[in-house]
Amino acid sequence: MTVTESKVATSAVTDFLTEVASRISRDRIGPTKASRIYATINYGMFAASATKGDPLLAKINRPIGVVDASPNVDPMTASIAAGTSIARQLFRLKSDKATYAELRDEILAELTADLDQETVRASLEHGLAVADAVVVRSTADGFTESQKMDPSVADAPGEWVPTAPGFQPPIDPGWGTLQPFFTASTECSLPAPPRDGPTESPYATAANEVAEVAKNLTDEQKAIARFWDDGRGRTGTPAGHWMMIALAAAQDKAMTGVETVRMVAHTMMVVADGFIVNWREKYKWMVERPITALQRTDPTWSSYIPTPAFPEYPSGHSTVSRVASEVLESYVGEWTFVDPGYGVTEQSRSQFEVTPRSFASLREAAAEASISRLYGGIHYRFAMELGAELGSCVAEKSLDLK
Repeated sequence: MTVTESKVATSAVTDFLTEVASRISRDRIGPTKASRIYATINYGMFAASATKGDPLLAKINRPIGVVDASPNVDPMTASIAAGTSIARQLFRLKSDKATYAELRDEILAELTADLDQETVRASLEHGLAVADAVVVRSTADGFTESQKMDPSVADAPGEWVPTAPGFQPPIDPGWGTLQPFFTASTECSLPAPPRDGPTESPYATAANEVAEVAKNLTDEQKAIARFWDDGRGRTGTPAGHWMMIALAAAQDKAMTGVETVRMVAHTMMVVADGFIVNWREKYKWMVERPITALQRTDPTWSSYIPTPAFPEYPSGHSTVSRVASEVLESYVGEWTFVDPGYGVTEQSRSQFEVTPRSFASLREAAAEASISRLYGGIHYRFAMELGAELGSCVAEKSLDLK
């Protein structure tokens, strides 16, 4: 059995990407930026290990220009070299860079134990060349420009305004302008949000449902809201949560290292596209949050989990969870699993109550992630339902390329 086919390779991928998710949490990186980091790292790992004719690799938007690997390159050695190198360039803290260097050396020592020196050299060179090309690619995806953009100012009833308790400015209003990993992702869009209330409060009816649910929350619904919160600094964010689910599926299905890298990369790249498209729609429609609508009549009303600082429609959790579940399902089929709270760091686990949850399928998990936002008091039902539809569209666009 080669290193590519062994359980060691799959475990190596899991160990490395678990550390990435932990660093995302410890460094308090937000959901949009985290999705870009995950996708960039996993794209590099996939590009370093994929065969020349892989149809998924060929269809990626703005592909990197790296020479083909020599015949004696070990795919998994190249993949880990690429991923760890990209991580060290994307994460800015010295402690992060040191951690990835140590982890890289530890993983590669085990992966290359039975390889000859020429194979090791060629594999490392190829992985590092891919990493450099992927990092260069990431500098031209519109990220820098997006960070300079300001949102439109609310000038009509029902438009988003900063919310209690922090009244933070909007997060990443320009994110929807980033270049996607798959061009067709941007073909997905949503209709105008349904208005169902009076002129001065156009989402009042939907907001009243949120208030009614909040008033009668069961312990189970509270547990669901907390479980899928995936807030910055608490877990590896929604993208990281789904990445860990993907890694668990790979191990449960006894996938090879190369198979694992491809599946996780595909999932993370499309999840990143889901965030781009979702954020484009959020700042296009600028829908106010339930807390804004409800505090017009009850200034003391607050959501069960903190309301995020960006527009309401559509629900980001609903979009990216549907994206991830459909892409993963295309690889592993129906899968019954227990999620212990993937992506929650040990530090976070001591601060937040998280109870493991069981799911009969990936779609069931995605549906629960979506409805959790209603239980949390931060989304209208239509934002979750249409957000899931948006995610399904984004997933299908990439699955057409699989």
